[in-house]
Amino acid sequence: MYYFNLIMFYSLLGFIMESVVYKVCNTNQHSSIFYGPYTLVYGFGMLPCILLFNKLTTILPNNIITIILCYLSFVVITTTIEWIGGSLIHLLLKIDKWNYQNHKYHLGKYICLDYAIYWGLLATFIIKYLHPFFNINIIKKIPNHITIIILIIFLIDTCLVFINKIMKN
Repeated sequence: MYYFNLIMFYSLLGFIMESVVYKVCNTNQHSSIFYGPYTLVYGFGMLPCILLFNKLTTILPNNIITIILCYLSFVVITTTIEWIGGSLIHLLLKIDKWNYQNHKYHLGKYICLDYAIYWGLLATFIIKYLHPFFNINIIKKIPNHITIIILIIFLIDTCLVFINKIMKN
């Protein structure tokens, strides 16, 4: 339950962040493939970063070298998750929610080295400074019955996405 809550919490934060960016840029886009307010690539990106950070900080001293090592790892992790997410969305739904091919330092459609730097910085900042607060005051305090309700809503949402896709074809 805890890991599901963690994924959904950071998926919600990612959705909010992208929605704000789209609004500021006056872009009429929707952050997610889902109907609900969550963008899973953020949740699935943060989970391994948090797990790695927790592991590394138990075996390495909390110093700048550890932070740099975490940052470099987060760049690789978040970029890999972004590539997997983009590829899965394309494979299952035949859509591209993002496409970096018009960027200078892209590797295919779903990876851009410019953004990889930012994803690593964002993950490092969140995990080092915000996650401890979010974890103690929000994520760990979500009751199991709320988690179950969120899970059911998410499963219904997922079914609706695929039903909608089938109806369009």
